Amino acid sequence: MAHIKLGSPEPTRPQRGCAQSTRCRRLLILISIISVALAVGLAVSLTIFAVRRSRSHVRGDAVPGALRHRAHDLTLCATELTTLPGAAAAGDADLVPMSLNGTRRRVADALYNATALAGSRAIADCLEMLDAAGELLERSVRAITVAPSNATGTAATADTDTDTAGDVMTWLSAALTYYDTCHDSLQQADADDDKDRRRIKAQMLQYLTNLGEHLSNSLAIFKALGTPGGGIPVHNQIHQRLLASSNDDANTNTDVSFPPRWVEPSDRRLLVAEAADIVPDMVVAKDGNGTHMNITDAVEAAPEYSSCRVVIYVKAGVYTENVKIGRRKTNLMLVGDGAGDTVVVGSLSVQDQFKTFHTATLSVSGEGFMMRDMTVENRAGPAKPQAVALLVSGDHAVVYRCAVLGYQDTLYAHAQRQFYRDCEVAGKVDVVFGNAAAVLQNCTLRARLLLTQQKNTVTAQGRTDPNHSTGISVHGCRLLPAPDLAAVQGRTRRTWGGRGSRTRGRCT
Repeated sequence: MAHIKLGSPEPTRPQRGCAQSTRCRRLLILISIISVALAVGLAVSLTIFAVRRSRSHVRGDAVPGALRHRAHDLTLCATELTTLPGAAAAGDADLVPMSLNGTRRRVADALYNATALAGSRAIADCLEMLDAAGELLERSVRAITVAPSNATGTAATADTDTDTAGDVMTWLSAALTYYDTCHDSLQQADADDDKDRRRIKAQMLQYLTNLGEHLSNSLAIFKALGTPGGGIPVHNQIHQRLLASSNDDANTNTDVSFPPRWVEPSDRRLLVAEAADIVPDMVVAKDGNGTHMNITDAVEAAPEYSSCRVVIYVKAGVYTENVKIGRRKTNLMLVGDGAGDTVVVGSLSVQDQFKTFHTATLSVSGEGFMMRDMTVENRAGPAKPQAVALLVSGDHAVVYRCAVLGYQDTLYAHAQRQFYRDCEVAGKVDVVFGNAAAVLQNCTLRARLLLTQQKNTVTAQGRTDPNHSTGISVHGCRLLPAPDLAAVQGRTRRTWGGRGSRTRGRCT
């Protein structure tokens, strides 16, 4: 060991080489970078903690894969939920109605803003569709929210029973369908030659920004968190209930059993009773021997939001009119003297500057609609494009022993739950289409003669979202050529049972 002596120089320390000094500096730099990264990571983690908490509520292990793979929807959903009062502390039972309420307010805002825009038929379509979507969202919130049973005042949705879940899935699917109809109508609107109409169209599209994504997220959240557990998907449950036998109802006379099970026993009896045994509320007769001479006047005279069945008897004859049964006309029933005897005829088509939605000979938006023993026909002709005979968007609709005749887009099963039995439907292109949960049972589907370069497609289902509880079920039906096609000898005409008119179309 070296000792320091007075007056002697200090012992020299060994000098580090250049390589060793550089290694130390690199080590210091690396330690600094790691420290900064840890600090930044901690700050970011704290910043996004609330969003992650919301996402964990939205997603969990039960969220459909389709939602997880649509990152922009999930981000939008999480961002929306963090802005809702109380969302950070909410459980699944509270999160579902909070989400639906948030979407309902956005629909209401878009509707309020759109009322200031006037002029085009496309805007009028959007006003009608957004109003209907808002009503269904409000109904959905009421259905899954119960009165507080304790001091915490929470809403119960996790234990929603199967019937309520089916209702809400139907309504949320329809709300998204109504948005799609509004958006499609705007996109199809020709505003190129009018500056004001271009401005109005652009403004309306701005009001709709992200609205479709919010509606899709609400549907996905309810399906993940608001529906009861079980191995049967909700859309399958809905179709099974459409086809379910009514004989399990102890109060039902099995001689007049009529699926689906949500058809009340009294309505089943009306559907199969002899016409002479039915006491109508109004009578339509072309010769004046009734309460009204046309169907439109009788519909106008019917009460609004009726909780009781309102029967309109339409005597034999050809009624040339376009009939619209709006959402306020609930539980309405049209009874004819037989398909081919009582006939409602229209001839509007897209070629006449109408949107598909407005070409219908008979358009039904009212809930609980029923019709029997009538023909609804669009006679626009084979050379014209889309021309709807019957359009139905009201929930729990039943059509029995009727004929629906047209060429392109004959039966527009637009939205919600519909049941057709012992009916004849004829057309050539997209004969049955739309985004309803529709069942055709024991029906005859007839393919008509095509023009050159056309092909027969019987169904064209319009499902756009993986969580839509919609589809077309063709059950025990027959596919036959119409007389004009049957008369063509020696020529083969290909007829396709179905196609998806949208990305996720579903027909069974």
